[in-house]
Amino acid sequence: MNENLEVINTIKNKNWDKLKSLLANMLEAEIVDIIDYVDDDDTKYRIFSLIDSIDIKAYVFSELNLHIKEYLIMQMKDYDLKILIHSMSPDDRTALFEEISFNIKNRISALIYKSDLKEINKLLSYPEDSIGRIMTTEYLSIKLHYTVEDTINQIRKFGKDSEAFEVIYVINDDGVLFGYVLLKDLLIAKLSSSIDEIMYTDIISLSVYSDKEEAVLIGKKYDLLYIPVVDDDNILIGIVTIDDIFDIAEEEDTEDFHKLGAVGVSDDFDSSIKNASVLNLYHRRITWLFILIFINIISGYFINFFEGIISKYISLILFLPLLIDSAGNAGAQSSTLIIRSLSVGDVKKSDWFFMFFKEIFISLLLGATMSIAVALLAIFRGGIKIAIVVAISMTLVVTIGSLIGLSLPFLFVMLKKDPTTSSVPLVTSICDICGTAIYLLLATILLSS
Repeated sequence: MNENLEVINTIKNKNWDKLKSLLANMLEAEIVDIIDYVDDDDTKYRIFSLIDSIDIKAYVFSELNLHIKEYLIMQMKDYDLKILIHSMSPDDRTALFEEISFNIKNRISALIYKSDLKEINKLLSYPEDSIGRIMTTEYLSIKLHYTVEDTINQIRKFGKDSEAFEVIYVINDDGVLFGYVLLKDLLIAKLSSSIDEIMYTDIISLSVYSDKEEAVLIGKKYDLLYIPVVDDDNILIGIVTIDDIFDIAEEEDTEDFHKLGAVGVSDDFDSSIKNASVLNLYHRRITWLFILIFINIISGYFINFFEGIISKYISLILFLPLLIDSAGNAGAQSSTLIIRSLSVGDVKKSDWFFMFFKEIFISLLLGATMSIAVALLAIFRGGIKIAIVVAISMTLVVTIGSLIGLSLPFLFVMLKKDPTTSSVPLVTSICDICGTAIYLLLATILLSS
């Protein structure tokens, strides 16, 4: 924010004429940062209202969090709001309608152009989290029989309203996608050349019903700036742009991090803990904490059940935290690695059997290595018998913990749930219970004989 120090000082001094001039020379993303930086909502609105260009205004608005969007909408006059919504891209309008409150949605619906409302309802008719919800219908397409000259005229006529004119899609009279041409090829081709002479047919497309995460996977795999979207008949109906792909990736990463930390994910949360209410954050965290409390109570029952052997060999208690933490840590490692691999498509649910047996060998090696270190400590603190119990227990808890950590994400995938739901706290809690049970049961068997 140092580079915008002049802007910040201008806002503090309430020099609105100078601020308007400064905003005119700033990039859209910088204006978003300035609005986010300011704490007072009235000042945020004042800054937003000083933006001259409606296109910049629409971009800035689409990048703000939900709380600020709703506040700006409530402050805006009907005509200004109508023009703003019309200037937004179709996918941004749809995203807005998905998140705003019912009353605000009704106000906008009554104001905006019928064509915009129709387009919003069309995109909202696609399944939630599908490509159809995030695609834009502002793209350039040409017919197979066009020449280069026809195509250039098409770009001049409709290019301003398109989100991407570097790539022009080629369709037939029925709208079926056949290929694409690149702007750079058009610029060096003869005006009389036919489009089918310079077009590419190695088209990568997405179904309008595909999960939006597919856009991220396809975009990364093929390094695409734009991905065409087709229906069941291969008719071109939209495109997904690189900024949408980045937004999806950020959203999914945020959601995965929350789930890995056993933090609830809800539709009314915009990922900013600074702007979220205390009650919202409380609700998102309390459920899993309660679940984990009751899971961990089971460990207490095991300790109580084996009270006899513990009272006889008090040194067993010394190694209990070490062993159960090792089980939880091994499970967390295994779970994190497999969740990431499942998320990026490196591993599929059909690979569970292979990965399970591979993990057995890895975890046995890890457990055996750790058991040597802990056995040396146990000899000095509890004697040879305790050392044997601790060493065998370490190998078993690390192995079983790793297998639990690997298997839970696969189980969630098989149940058609997000594998990140098998969060690290959940895995470690289950591994803690298993580690406690294994250690104390093994101690009872070996030390009672």
